[in-house]
Amino acid sequence: MLTISTPAILFPATSLILLAYTAKMIQLANLIRSLKKQYLADRDKAVLSQIVSLRRRIYLIRNMQACGILSFITGGVCMMMLFWGFQLLAEYIFGLSLTLLLISLFLSFKEIRISVSALNIELGLISKSRKL
Repeated sequence: MLTISTPAILFPATSLILLAYTAKMIQLANLIRSLKKQYLADRDKAVLSQIVSLRRRIYLIRNMQACGILSFITGGVCMMMLFWGFQLLAEYIFGLSLTLLLISLFLSFKEIRISVSALNIELGLISKSRKL
């Protein structure tokens, strides 16, 4: 049986995830601004391709945040349904909350893979320049 404390356990975890997503978004926004200035100065195609990659990452982070927020909201709604005695409805809503949280985490995994791929390209460029 689902009790009100079960969805309440997700609140601290979801809050921390949303905080991490926001920090990541701010970091990427600053990087994009910096790369934009660099691109406007020298029109380097490598910088433009980095900006395109960052656009994909920003899109993923936006969706990660949206799913995280919806998970947080549905967790609160679940607690309200339990408080009002709607046990079956609360269980379905809790399932939705967990699903949204898992989607958010999957998108985070996907964003991390893009980030690591971009870093590997940068490291490859450094290795090539050292060999010359």
